[in-house]
Amino acid sequence: MRILLTTLFCCFFTFSFSQNKEEVRKIWVAFVDKASPAFSIDEPETFLSPRAIQRRQRQSIAIDSTDFPVNPIYLDSLKTLGATIHSTSKWLNAVSIIVSNSMEKKIEQLDFVQSTKYVGKNLNKFLLLRREDKVRDSLPEVFLMENDYGHAEAQIKMLNGDFLHNQGFKGKGIWIAVLDGGFSNVDIMPFFDSLRINNRLIFQKDFVDGDDFVYESSSHGSKVLSTMAANYPGLMVGTAPDATYICLKTEDTRGEYLIEECNWVAGLEYADSLGVDVVNSSLGYTTFSDSAMDYAYENLDGKTGIATRAATFASQKGMIVVNSAGNEGDGKWKHIDIPADAENILTVGAVKSNGQRASFSSIGPASDGRIKPEVVALGQRAATASVYGAKVNHSRGTSFSSPIIAGMVAALWQAFPNQTNQEIMQAIIQSSSQVDTPDNELGYGIPDFRLAYQLLKSKQ
Repeated sequence: MRILLTTLFCCFFTFSFSQNKEEVRKIWVAFVDKASPAFSIDEPETFLSPRAIQRRQRQSIAIDSTDFPVNPIYLDSLKTLGATIHSTSKWLNAVSIIVSNSMEKKIEQLDFVQSTKYVGKNLNKFLLLRREDKVRDSLPEVFLMENDYGHAEAQIKMLNGDFLHNQGFKGKGIWIAVLDGGFSNVDIMPFFDSLRINNRLIFQKDFVDGDDFVYESSSHGSKVLSTMAANYPGLMVGTAPDATYICLKTEDTRGEYLIEECNWVAGLEYADSLGVDVVNSSLGYTTFSDSAMDYAYENLDGKTGIATRAATFASQKGMIVVNSAGNEGDGKWKHIDIPADAENILTVGAVKSNGQRASFSSIGPASDGRIKPEVVALGQRAATASVYGAKVNHSRGTSFSSPIIAGMVAALWQAFPNQTNQEIMQAIIQSSSQVDTPDNELGYGIPDFRLAYQLLKSKQ
C-alpha cells in the first residue's frame, strides 16, 4: 500500500507538472493584414445587416475594408493548429483564442500574425444564477405615485427629458445595445413586460460563455437596462421606454482580465453588424486581477486601449456610444476608465440631485487633454428597478447616469432620424449647463434635452 501511494503521488505530480506546463489560456492575436477574396465592398449584404448598411448610407459613411470580417483563412489556420476561436474583431483585425502556452509560440511565428498578447485565464462556463425556466411570482399590490415616471421622475426632469416624451419621442424605432455583465431576471421582471409583449427585447448574446442566454450572472445589467427601458407607470418609467433593446453579456464577473475588453469589442461589433444606433456601456477598465495588464493614466489617450479603439471605430460607423466615466473619483485612481477616453463618444459622469458632482464620479481630462466626461446626469440615488418583484431601489454610480443619458439620446434621435451621430452629440453638448466653461469634473455639464431639440429644430 505504501508503495502504491508513493507511485500514485509520483504520477499525480508528473500529471500536475504536465498540466501546468501545458496551461490553456486566452490570447489576443493581431493579424498583419485582412487580405481575403471572400468579401467585397460591392456586396456588403454578405457581412452587414440591411439596417447596418442603411445607417451608414443615411450618414454618408462609406463601407470599407474595416467592415470586412477577419480573414477566414487565418482563422482556419489557427484552428488547424489546435486553437479554439473565442471572439473576433473586424475593426482591429484580431482574434481572441483559447490555446495552450506551447502552441502560442508556434502561433507567434506564423507569417500572417503581427503580435500576440496574453489576455486571461480560460475559465469554465459560468452558470451562476442561470435559470431558463423561471416563473414570476404573483405581484403584490404596489403603491403607485401620482406621476407616470414614479421614482424616476427626478432623473428625467433634471434633463428636461419629459419635454421630448411629451412630444411623443420615447425612442421608438431606435435600437439600443447594452453591454454588461449579465441581466438576471430581465426575462421575468414586470418593468419589461411591454418590451416582451411588443417584441422589443431582441438578439441576446453572451460573449463570455459563447451562448445566447444572458439572463444570468449579474443584476447590474438589469438595473442599467431599467433606467432606459422600464415601463411601469406610477412606479418607474425609463428614458426610452419605446426603444428596442439588445442585451449583450461581455463582462466576466469572476475577475478582471483583458479578455473582457476583447469581449467588449466583439459585442460592440456585433451591435454594429445588427444595425444598432445607440450603445450603452456601464463598464470600464483600468486595473486587473493580473497587475501586468494594468493601464497607466498616460494610456488614456484615445488610442491605446483595445476597447477605446473599438469605441472610436463605432463612432466612425455612425453609432453613438455612451459610456460611464467610472467610479474612482474619490479613490486612488481618480481618473476616467477605458474606454471612456475614446474620441467622439459621450462619456457620462454622475451628479447628485442638487447638480453637484457625486464624489465617486471619475474625473478627466483624457491624458491628451480632451475634456472628459462630456456630460453628467443623476448617479447618486438614481432610481433602478429591483430584480425581485415590483420594487424600485436607489442606486449609486456612473453605471446609472450613463444609461439615463443613452435613453435620452435615443429619444432625441427619434425626433431627428436624419441627423448624423455627430450632430446629435453636438446638440446635446451645446445644450449643457456649462458649455462655455467646461471642466474636468462635470465636462460640459447637465444636458437640457429641450434645448437640444430646439437647436436641431432651428437647423432644419
